[in-house]
Amino acid sequence: MKSKGTRNKNFQERQDAVLRSAEACFARRGFHATSMKEICAEANMSPGALYRYFPSKDDIVSALIEADRVRWAAAMDALPANLGLMAALHRLAEMGLADLQNETSSSIWVETCAEAARSPKVARTMAEFYSEFETRLAALVEAAQRKREIASTDKPLPVARLIVAAFDGLLLRRCFDPGLDASRLTKEFLSFIDRALGAGASTRGEQA
Repeated sequence: MKSKGTRNKNFQERQDAVLRSAEACFARRGFHATSMKEICAEANMSPGALYRYFPSKDDIVSALIEADRVRWAAAMDALPANLGLMAALHRLAEMGLADLQNETSSSIWVETCAEAARSPKVARTMAEFYSEFETRLAALVEAAQRKREIASTDKPLPVARLIVAAFDGLLLRRCFDPGLDASRLTKEFLSFIDRALGAGASTRGEQA
């Protein structure tokens, strides 16, 4: 007899397999053009089996957002406590750069944003993800202000939101203009944020 833990593990593995199949379908045809039947075929699974894991397409989309939330939360957790804001942004930007360079990730993100404008359920899931990430990023901004690592005295949460919005803009631009150099864009983004926040300016003023 299988243990409860084994059953739960198998359920999670099958859910993950469905999500990977759904991502492949969504990247090819978009959310609305993709049917649950196509996802079933991609996952090599009957409709009855698939609906056991995800009752609707909105549930699949919400699960994709949740997986991304977990991924970015883990990245934030992995940042050393004393790393500093700009160094932390460089670490996070490396992960964002990988998303910029991955056509599937980029197209799925655009599709998700579009779906959030149509589906209240997806919008709530997306808003919760962004709220959590921006709150944690705002804490890094506030710590940098206390330590005088940056000259900016703006409220931390709006600063965090603007940083995220700026990177989201790059992600969107890269989706419809794939000829852009993602690596160069990311470096220019970080340089812009550095200047906008006055990173190191306070310290340089004290030393002058």
